[in-house]
Amino acid sequence: MQADRATYLFDQYVNRTCSPAELQEFMTLIKNADDTAVLDLVMDNFWNKSPEAVLNAGKAEQIIKQVISTDSKFIKKKPDLSRQWLGWAAAFFIICFAAILFKDQNKMPQWMAQTANRPKQATQSITSLTVKTENEHQKVNLPDGSTVILNNNSSITYPKVFGAERMVTLVGEGYFDIRHDAKKSFTVRAGKLSTKVLGTAFNIKAYTGNHNIEVTVTRGKVSVLDSQSVLGILVPNQQIIFNQKNKRINFVNVLAKNAIQWQESDIFFDDISLEEAAKILSKRFNTPITFANELPKKCRFTATFLKGESLEEILKIICSYNNAQYQTSAGGITINGVGCEP
Repeated sequence: MQADRATYLFDQYVNRTCSPAELQEFMTLIKNADDTAVLDLVMDNFWNKSPEAVLNAGKAEQIIKQVISTDSKFIKKKPDLSRQWLGWAAAFFIICFAAILFKDQNKMPQWMAQTANRPKQATQSITSLTVKTENEHQKVNLPDGSTVILNNNSSITYPKVFGAERMVTLVGEGYFDIRHDAKKSFTVRAGKLSTKVLGTAFNIKAYTGNHNIEVTVTRGKVSVLDSQSVLGILVPNQQIIFNQKNKRINFVNVLAKNAIQWQESDIFFDDISLEEAAKILSKRFNTPITFANELPKKCRFTATFLKGESLEEILKIICSYNNAQYQTSAGGITINGVGCEP
């Protein structure tokens, strides 16, 4: 029964009428044949039905040398010529025959021609990035130099490189500081709202599961839109609250710093010099900070402080990292160090 099925599948194969399923069955039958008689039958049929091919002397000699060379490698390994190995050999032999028999694609079965002509799928490059937070805040530097500070359990998705437009998607809460570009507006998609600006600073709160989306402006001017029209234009200390469920809109005058108080104590030093950090800390804590010499000023570092650390706690960390020391006096703080050059 197996032999009859093998003969049928072989005829289908040679006549180029077998389906992909029959081809799979045929190859499996050859590789897993339990009786060498099945293989003998397939090979006999193969020999009887194969068209005669004439090779020139040079090609024939090349094939003989290749066979002898290959055979000498296997002699050293002394393989066990099991039925399974014979099955694989038969399958390989017939596949090679198919490559010759169907060299002209006009003679191929349709499914084989489609497979042969199928273009290789290009590897899809990553064009966008997503940053997610859980139980901490994170500062994200966008491709155009703009920044966003993400609140807990928030995410932002943005392209690796901005094209004709600058567009990002926010889930959760984020405080945006957008670099001005008169030729390219900046759009933040959050839920069913879009917030469009040229260069400004604003906060968006749009958590999944909360019907309300809040947009609050701290600097500049923003335009807030839904899918159909502009809902309003906001200036500093103004807020819009949009209910995604009932479409209700509420405009409120607020103290913007209260809306961004969640990130007020965050300090992000991103590849910054010690001199630049000292200026930020001096302004934040209203304390004069000076340097005893020039050496430590150019030391660069990256650090994040999210737990409302004191000035002293921050100075201990950044001075230790940058081979520097600090002293506190009535007149303020003085930083001294040997610098960071090797």
